[in-house]
Amino acid sequence: MATAKHLMRQCFSKQGALLTFLSIYIFIMVHQSANNKVGSASTRKELNLILILCGGVGSDGDELASDLTRQLRQATVMLKSAVLFSKKRLHFHILADNRNLYSRLVNKTNGWPENYRRKLKFSMHKVWYPEGRDDMRALFRVCATERLFVPDIFPTLDKAIYVDTDLIFMRPVEHLWNEFDNFDQNQISAMSPCLYHYGSERNKIPFYGETGLNAGIMHMDLDRMRNIDDGWTNTNLAMFDKYKSRIKLADQDILNILFHFYPEKIYELPCHWNYRVWQCSQGENKCASAADEGVSILHGNALAFVKGHEMKIQKIFESFEGFELGKDKPGQLFVQIKAGLAQVDHEDMPSKCKDVPGIDSILLKQLKNHIVGAKLSKRF
Repeated sequence: MATAKHLMRQCFSKQGALLTFLSIYIFIMVHQSANNKVGSASTRKELNLILILCGGVGSDGDELASDLTRQLRQATVMLKSAVLFSKKRLHFHILADNRNLYSRLVNKTNGWPENYRRKLKFSMHKVWYPEGRDDMRALFRVCATERLFVPDIFPTLDKAIYVDTDLIFMRPVEHLWNEFDNFDQNQISAMSPCLYHYGSERNKIPFYGETGLNAGIMHMDLDRMRNIDDGWTNTNLAMFDKYKSRIKLADQDILNILFHFYPEKIYELPCHWNYRVWQCSQGENKCASAADEGVSILHGNALAFVKGHEMKIQKIFESFEGFELGKDKPGQLFVQIKAGLAQVDHEDMPSKCKDVPGIDSILLKQLKNHIVGAKLSKRF
């Protein structure tokens, strides 16, 4: 009996040790998995970004809004800001309606130093619309609705981020990409709150949440989008057909209608990732997270980078446009922007955002953090 008890104790002791080992192993693997998610920028060789470039005037009829020179200026600044801080290779999939337009943009980067150019990869893709849907091509801005068909155009991509041309990255692109990690199992896309328009009398359509969504930056889990009920494209077309007479802002309206009916499928991107003129032009900062985090992406929609009506935002664009990669130090960029913002105050240039307390700090906090953090300049 004593021998039997001894053997049982040995057996249970070995089993206990094995169970302890397995528990530790599982804990390590789960922890490691949580920190190395499939969607994380750290696990990818390159990050996929979607950009659309088309010529012509859409139904909105604004020639300045459709001006190709302006679009190329803005897209060049966007690319410059993207490579300034990001360490990952950025693969820009450009949907263009002619090769010359695509080549003009790519050629803008040819003179950049090699350490910046090697962060960029470009691919051209032809604009595509479903059969019988050419009436959507010129809705609002030419090709604005093209992003609705990205899951079909890129059947082999699992994830991508759509970006407008009029963006300035104030921190690394991979930080934006890592917002994919915050998706729950049901969410297929991310956009930031609009914070204007959709709650007003001008809007005539159903929309997401309290203030709608802005479509200037859009995370796309393409695998999940393709697999929603009735299919992504069919669902969008159904929304367009039903509300066509009430749609004003093309793709953005269609997406708002869709996520009004499927709110569980959208992840709300924090507003500091899509900071626009209306978030400060009412005399107060309407994006609470920007006060804490600082602006992560500055979005010059409504021609805010070029029209001369909001110089706090336009001065940032002009400073980035004049900044020469490889020749100027990033610290000089920060000094130039800071001086430009001060000039708006001293010379009483057109600006409603200047009435917001601490607006310069809100606009520059992330930029300053990454210039100082990366030790790109010794002094300001």
